[in-house]
Amino acid sequence: MIQETLENVGKIVRKMLEQRFADDFVFDPIRIMPTRGFRDGDPYLKIMIVFDGDQKRLDPGWTGGLTGRLLPKLAELGIEDFPITYFIKKSEWPQMSRHLDRAGA
Repeated sequence: MIQETLENVGKIVRKMLEQRFADDFVFDPIRIMPTRGFRDGDPYLKIMIVFDGDQKRLDPGWTGGLTGRLLPKLAELGIEDFPITYFIKKSEWPQMSRHLDRAGA
């Protein structure tokens, strides 16, 4: 998957988050990683969303349904890979980012 496509996915995710949560959170970075399943090898998109704000205000009903809302938008871009979202606290991101960099992800 080309970098421009991944950046477009990130823009879509950011727009959806900002529309829903307005000024309650800062979402940065949003990292999109094409990945393959361990067992079946099927491609999927790992979408890591770093947030800064009160986690109690991060509506689990909405965030849990984000994948379903993303699917048609990804299809418009010609992306068939299934998106899986991960929400990570900003305070936890530096350690996770170092781990991902070491793993070459």
